[in-house]
Amino acid sequence: MVPAEVAEAIERAEDAADVTAAREALARIDAGETPIPLTQLRDEFGR
Repeated sequence: MVPAEVAEAIERAEDAADVTAAREALARIDAGETPIPLTQLRDEFGR
């Protein structure tokens, strides 16, 4: 069992990482990079 404060800190860190990844992806798209299709991404991860 993890204290609530630790769980909340982990959740905030995960949220911040998600936001950072999304911003980086949007910046790459704005720079002209073509995003890969979701189906290709699923194939690469075996899902």
